[in-house]
Amino acid sequence: MANISRGKEAIRWLASQHAPTTYLLLLVVGIGGVLLSFLLGYLDAERRTSDARNKATTELARISAMLEGQIGSTFGTAEGIAQILRIDGDIQATHFSGMAQMAIAASPHIRNVALLPGDVIRKIYPFEGNDAALGTNLAQIPEQYAAILRARESGHPLLAGPVKLVQGGYGLIYRHPIFTTSAHNERHYWGTMSIVANLDSLIRASGITNENPLRLSLRGRDGLGSAGEIIWGDDTVLEDDPVSLAVTVPGGVWQLSAVPLNGWPSRSPLRSQLFLISIANTVLVLFFIAQLMRRNRLIRQRNESLSKEIAEHKATEEALGLQQALLQTIVDHAPSLIYLFDKDGGLKWCNRCFERAVGYGLNTTQGMPRERFQPAELAQQQRHNDLAVLANGSVMRFEEQLDDHGRERTYLTTKCPLPGPDGQPHAILGISTDITEIKQTTEQLRLAGVVMANTADAVMITDAHSTILSVNRAFTDITGYSADEAVGQSPRLLRSDRQPPEFYRAMWETLRSTGVWRGEIWNRRKNGALYPEWLTINAVNDDNGNHVNYVAVFSDISAIKHSQAELERLAHYDPLTDLPNRTLFHHQLQHDLDRALRYDRQLAVLILDLDGFKTVNDSLGHPVGDRLLQQAAERFKCCLRVEDTVSRLGGDEFAVILSDLGQDTDAITVVKKILQALQEPFDLDGNAALVTASIGIAIAPTDGSTSEELVRNADTAMYGAKEGGRNSYRFYQAEMTRKAQDRLTRERALRRALEEKEFELWYQPKLDLKSGQVSGAEALLRWKDPQRGMISPAEFIPLAERTALIIPIGELVLDTVCGQISQWRGNGLETGRIAINVAALQIERSDYVNTLACALARHGLPPEVLEVEVTESLIMENPEHARQVIHAIQDLGVTTAVDDFGTGYSSLAYLKVLPINNLKVDRAFVSDLPHNENDVAITKAIVGLGQTLGFEITAEGIETAEQLEFLRSIGCNHGQGYLFGKPMPVAQFEDWIIRGQHGEGI
Repeated sequence: MANISRGKEAIRWLASQHAPTTYLLLLVVGIGGVLLSFLLGYLDAERRTSDARNKATTELARISAMLEGQIGSTFGTAEGIAQILRIDGDIQATHFSGMAQMAIAASPHIRNVALLPGDVIRKIYPFEGNDAALGTNLAQIPEQYAAILRARESGHPLLAGPVKLVQGGYGLIYRHPIFTTSAHNERHYWGTMSIVANLDSLIRASGITNENPLRLSLRGRDGLGSAGEIIWGDDTVLEDDPVSLAVTVPGGVWQLSAVPLNGWPSRSPLRSQLFLISIANTVLVLFFIAQLMRRNRLIRQRNESLSKEIAEHKATEEALGLQQALLQTIVDHAPSLIYLFDKDGGLKWCNRCFERAVGYGLNTTQGMPRERFQPAELAQQQRHNDLAVLANGSVMRFEEQLDDHGRERTYLTTKCPLPGPDGQPHAILGISTDITEIKQTTEQLRLAGVVMANTADAVMITDAHSTILSVNRAFTDITGYSADEAVGQSPRLLRSDRQPPEFYRAMWETLRSTGVWRGEIWNRRKNGALYPEWLTINAVNDDNGNHVNYVAVFSDISAIKHSQAELERLAHYDPLTDLPNRTLFHHQLQHDLDRALRYDRQLAVLILDLDGFKTVNDSLGHPVGDRLLQQAAERFKCCLRVEDTVSRLGGDEFAVILSDLGQDTDAITVVKKILQALQEPFDLDGNAALVTASIGIAIAPTDGSTSEELVRNADTAMYGAKEGGRNSYRFYQAEMTRKAQDRLTRERALRRALEEKEFELWYQPKLDLKSGQVSGAEALLRWKDPQRGMISPAEFIPLAERTALIIPIGELVLDTVCGQISQWRGNGLETGRIAINVAALQIERSDYVNTLACALARHGLPPEVLEVEVTESLIMENPEHARQVIHAIQDLGVTTAVDDFGTGYSSLAYLKVLPINNLKVDRAFVSDLPHNENDVAITKAIVGLGQTLGFEITAEGIETAEQLEFLRSIGCNHGQGYLFGKPMPVAQFEDWIIRGQHGEGI
């Protein structure tokens, strides 16, 4: 009660202080509104002034640009005369008159053009009306000579004036000093070229008129800017805070100033609309504040009335609270969920146990349906049970689920209806007890029975004396004994006697010591058949740790045993040919080698590779290739003895072991049989295919005492057979290893060169034979080895193609050439089209077209800068694929050429269908021109054929003037050779091009 009294006193004090506070607030708001209005009015006036000045500045910039443009175009028309004077030191009178006439016609503002050598007027156009000025020495006219001196000292033109013209009006005089250069590169002052232009017409043409919305003033006589006198306009503009811009004129600047015709806007805030609007808003805000204060006063009076009512009810609430607290304590500590839901499904009340279960307090969930704090499915089930209780009107029991912090728990729930004042049910009281653990235990027992009955593994349970108590269905399926036949028996019922008694003693010893045993064991079925099984036995202990039961789980592993045997075979035999694979071959070779060394006998290892198999595989498909390998394997087996071994190492590579040889030449008989067996064509589903073999032979112990040495040396000999022409055999020689090692060394060096960027690109120029101008160049790869120096492409290009390193090397060449072309184009160096050579592997094993397109895009180059050269051999090996790739290259816009035409398998058929732009005549036909009749005839035929088909023809290897003249005479388009230039590094090639552009090098 004391607190209530103090609250009332505080309210009365606030009420007594309210009136002065109200008036003070109104005063502060009013003063603030007026100050804000003045500020807004001031800012608005400043903005209008700024907008006007910005607008004037924009218009002034436009006029300034037009004026500068008019001045530049007017006096620039006669620059040609000054240029001639600087170069020649004089100009003919007729030539001068003609050029001056053209300048005046192009720019009507010009009155006359005069030449003043030595600052004395010697020529003037037009002559009529200006003849009196001839011979005038301007050095004797100080007011004009000052401008000439300024122009002469600066070395640049100067615009002087304005000056009053004899013909009337004012004009501007353009003084252009002329300097000539002597043979000793000395600079001399020649004189001046003067141009007189009409000031008024020039000003009008620049948009400076009295109709302009601005008052304009232009000052800066003789280019002196703001220090100069008025040139045009109203000089009072400068007194009215104008905006000004500098106008650049030859030899100086003018200052262009402007103010609006009606002057600048007023800066008084009282004339701003924002000021008036802000004042009106201030009055409106004061009105609303007054209304709000009035309503607050009424609310305070109502609060005082409510305080009295609260005090009367407080005592009653305290008494009821004590009773409710006692009841709530009892309910909250109950071990079950107790809750009350109304007929509409909203929660009315619950105890603490319910709050903990759902994870929310009553203050959060009160009035909410179950769906707000329980999963929808569970909430619907519980709501359905509530409706059943309301419909039945009596106590009912249910098994319900409740979500307890993400875990679903099961409750045994008792529900009853609660009647309202009218005797009708208005709520449902529920009491739920958690039975989740009881349900889980029951379910686990049920599942254990289901698992035991349905598992694929046999289960057998015995007591401590090994008497069978229970078996499952899988036990019957595996052993053949039914449950009735097995229960009561001993596990010895299944004993096969394949394990000795010691095995079982060890098993029981392990069981007693560890409680578990697992392993493989053989048992007997009811029908007497033996079978392997994987058995696990676990001991079951009582509370004292004594074994009371044994549970045996086993599975029939007969199928696994069979699969293991099959996998063992697959691990050692080739699945396609059923021959021993590489693993079994090495094992057998080691066995036969040990035997041969022990009994001092010889042994031969043959490595055989099918020649031409790749062509069959690529053309007829992999299934047909597989059948060829199968048939070849059968032929090989027919050529060998029983004690010999043939295996497939992989792909089209086979290996043979010839054991127990009397002498090494005995192997030749078998090798010849194998080669002869391959002479008969293979019948592959109606397709006849013929392949040959390259065979390498290594003899033990002469060529090696280990299996690895023999296989390696036989493989080396096989490559020797391939290099010797194929369809043959070679015995291993020590020299072969040296060559192979040398080849590996060169291959490693080539890989290092690629990684360390040891390659360089040299360029050999190509000329248009008709005009003699550079039409392009060919990019040629060079290898600068740190130890060996420059290595010939004839040595490393074949190695790169054989090792497939030509693909990354080709990509490096393409990217480097594109980067170099981009640099040349950026420097303004015209090199024409650059040709790059493409190897067959780049076309066959890489997406060359995409690589080409990406390189062009990466360096921002048009496709016309490149030419791709392919060889005849590439085209003839796979004409259809070559045609597709070359078509795709041309679709990019890149030119294509056939290199070394006439030296390979020249075919007129592919010339007709392939998209080719250029044929390159090989140097072999050019070297003896024009004296060798055969070369003359062939070259004429190639050029004539190319012209007829619309190709460009390029001759390679031009070294003499006679060859050049002959090729020109028969219509050859382009040429390259030492006569024009050898292949050169980049810097030397650039220098060659630059000298050629100045007429020095070509």
